[in-house]
Amino acid sequence: MKKNLLLACLFLTALTMNAQFTITDVNGDEYDDGDVISFATFNDAAANFDFFVTNTGDDVIRTRILFESAENADGSGLELCYGLCYTGITIGNVYPPGDDSIDIAPGASTGQGNHIYNAVGGDQVISYVFKFYEVDEAGNEIGESKRLTYEYNPALGINENSKLDLTLASTVISNYLTVTSAEDLMMNVYDMRGAIVKTTKIGAGRQDVNLSNLSSQVYLVSFKNEAGASKTVKVIKN
Repeated sequence: MKKNLLLACLFLTALTMNAQFTITDVNGDEYDDGDVISFATFNDAAANFDFFVTNTGDDVIRTRILFESAENADGSGLELCYGLCYTGITIGNVYPPGDDSIDIAPGASTGQGNHIYNAVGGDQVISYVFKFYEVDEAGNEIGESKRLTYEYNPALGINENSKLDLTLASTVISNYLTVTSAEDLMMNVYDMRGAIVKTTKIGAGRQDVNLSNLSSQVYLVSFKNEAGASKTVKVIKN
């Protein structure tokens, strides 16, 4: 009997350790622990990562964000808004600061305005790691945390002036991207996390590429020929 009670307690403890929140963007796409959100621009509205934290549990949760680390930057050009907005933030600091937390009712989400924004550019990749986590009434960390990396990657930059003989019928599409090329090309489609979501070969001439399986958001579409010349364009899928 004691053994059964012990196993039951361990099982209940394991349940309470699971993360009771999700992190989503403005398109409703959910981000998992370890995900990287990549941007090809900085210091403008397109560099904003707007996010929502949703309580998936049955009790009120208290949430905080730790600015855990950075690469090729120190946080001086960074803005984090979570409840309030904080600029020039410091590695190792927690937001909200002090003993504050963002409390979320069961089934509820944080409102508009929470975001991460980078104003620092350059020729190298810049990344910031944030840990989202829960605390108890005493401010002690509980449950599973989720780490997201915000990344500025100049390699994803839009290049409209390449030597490729390539035209697009429109960069705002519903299901098909119509491409006209003078030669065979490889096409990669990147989401705003920097992940490749589609790869296909484009033949010479006019071709309709089916993107109907992709969600409605902004994508970076890169084309490259056998000689290595490339062109990257921003495409909006409705």
